[in-house]
Amino acid sequence: MHLSTALRLPKRRKAASNRTLAGLGPPLIGEEMMLTPAQKHFQRVMAERHGKAADLSDTARTAHEQILHRMRMDMAALKKIQGEQAKAALKRQLLPNYEGWIEGTLEGNSGRQDEVITRLMIWAIDIRDYPLAARIGRYVIAHNMAMPDRFNRTAATALVDELCDPILIQVKADESTDVTPYLAVLDDVAEFTAGSDMPDMVRAKLHKARAFALRNGTPAEQETALELLRTALIMDPGAGVKKLIDKLASQLKKAAAANASTEKNDAGGTGDGGQGEAAAAPPEVAVPAEKTAAKTARKSTTRKPAVRKTTTKKAPAAKK
Repeated sequence: MHLSTALRLPKRRKAASNRTLAGLGPPLIGEEMMLTPAQKHFQRVMAERHGKAADLSDTARTAHEQILHRMRMDMAALKKIQGEQAKAALKRQLLPNYEGWIEGTLEGNSGRQDEVITRLMIWAIDIRDYPLAARIGRYVIAHNMAMPDRFNRTAATALVDELCDPILIQVKADESTDVTPYLAVLDDVAEFTAGSDMPDMVRAKLHKARAFALRNGTPAEQETALELLRTALIMDPGAGVKKLIDKLASQLKKAAAANASTEKNDAGGTGDGGQGEAAAAPPEVAVPAEKTAAKTARKSTTRKPAVRKTTTKKAPAAKK
């Protein structure tokens, strides 16, 4: 080993140690280290300060530069991986290193443009942490933040597109797939993107995904699903929902007919049948015991014994 190389090693280690303490990430490519609670707290505080115009200190600026540097290093590591599943697995390992920055940014609620937070929204979708993606998405869309250049879409469009595609792919692969667990997140996203501009085909995906989550629910939920599917078909004639529309409409029609038949039978049992029995056997009127006894006594005292009727035979007329 050359002397110059030996002399440089301590400096590299020291620099790596400083980057790690600052929450910058792995000192060497391929070597991942989880942040300590203290480092996460530092990130959180710096993220809150970064969003405040009054606090543009060197420390706050440096913290943002550090988190950007961490993101770029992680992006470089991801570019070396070709498989999407493998990339998602690495993102799942990397995302906890940004927890402090995420929480600090959302709590600060400044709306300052930040490439890190917008990219982390997509990462959360990639690792199937949809609630986190929705939390970040609500913040990003509320402040009309721009997405990184490569996305070429608004934040609302990117969020709905990236969120709905994997859900719809699951259903396409297996129609019996239960996507009900995604309903709360989908409804949340529908609520805070209602006023956002996006292509009709993208919004149709959101209606379609929500409908799939409601299709096996109560009759009221199925009615909502049918309405969402019809809206999706209007927005995107190629949405591929005609068969499901016909199926749901048929199910609801049969259910309505069955309910009507049941109600009619119930009404018949308590109506006409009851009247027939009443006509055949009128209700008895309760009579007090005293009146009954008196009536019986009166009948027994007034009844006269039968008198045998005797007839007197007339004498025959004398013969002349």
